[in-house]
Amino acid sequence: MSKVPLWPVLDDYGLQKIPLRFYGLLLLLLRPYICWVLTLTLPQEHRSMLAFIYPLQSDFILACLVAAPVLLLVAAQSQRKPKGYAPWRHVWRYGRFIMLVVAIADFAFTLSHLPSQFMLDTPWRVVSPLLLLVGAIWLVYSQTLKMVFSEWPLPPESKPAAD
Repeated sequence: MSKVPLWPVLDDYGLQKIPLRFYGLLLLLLRPYICWVLTLTLPQEHRSMLAFIYPLQSDFILACLVAAPVLLLVAAQSQRKPKGYAPWRHVWRYGRFIMLVVAIADFAFTLSHLPSQFMLDTPWRVVSPLLLLVGAIWLVYSQTLKMVFSEWPLPPESKPAAD
């Protein structure tokens, strides 16, 4: 009698399941866009939240430019199904590299824009660089991600016509 695994390894399409850490790293890399959307949903008098996180408008624009390639990866991930648009597989195959480059660029950008003596004034600002560093290390050494990014579902086979 074979034992049913507690955690399924394959998704509904027979592909390697994407780890939850992948989605966490996506959220971390897309934080400028998430902040932007959250700011747009707030009432007018509370819209200064974006200025609290990104004091200069140029910092916010640069952070969005750094994170922009990850939006391509999100689009490719949404097409990772048998009836999805097949040309996105080329973006998906390079997804690990895209995420690694964005994580390193975001790490450098975040470190370079930390205020002086931030550990005394705002020690919470060290969290995102540390998470980006851990995420970049995970992207390099994860064997599961190598399998995830190498797979793409086959298109559905057309059914033969009845004679």
